Amino acid sequence: MNATAHLVFDRAYYESNYDAWLRHRAKLRPYAVYLSLTLLAFGVIMAFGVIMAFAFSRQWLVGVSFACAGTYELVEALTHKSRWINARVKATRENKTVEIQLSETELTTTSSVAHGTISVDAFSDIIPAPDCVFLIPESGGSIFIPAATVEPTDAFRPLVDAWMAARSGE
Repeated sequence: MNATAHLVFDRAYYESNYDAWLRHRAKLRPYAVYLSLTLLAFGVIMAFGVIMAFAFSRQWLVGVSFACAGTYELVEALTHKSRWINARVKATRENKTVEIQLSETELTTTSSVAHGTISVDAFSDIIPAPDCVFLIPESGGSIFIPAATVEPTDAFRPLVDAWMAARSGE
């Protein structure tokens, strides 16, 4: 079965990519806000607990350090998505589109500046999801293909299944 994916590297594509990455690939990132709040709370409790008890009065700086680290991590966690998306949008030239011809054995990409073919076997990992697929090469960034970009629409799932079957040796 053959299909075509039409990718437009715009803000919407990168937002979809980030959200799918968060749901299907990220390990600790979904918990970053909770971890930073825990660090912040630990620092505040430690700083004020030591100050209130007047025991180890010089050690309050350790608690303040934990609280500052927690605050930094909280801000970083809350702004990570927008910074990540903005960096990619800024690095992508305007109106960049790529057509990917998908088959059971290879992907052929065509853009205004390049044309290339890569075998599905060349990917070190394939991470399927109901609404997208991540193709992970040995090095470099992953290829994110949302199901909504694939025509014909009923070709997406059979292709991903064929890629997964080929990887498992079936």
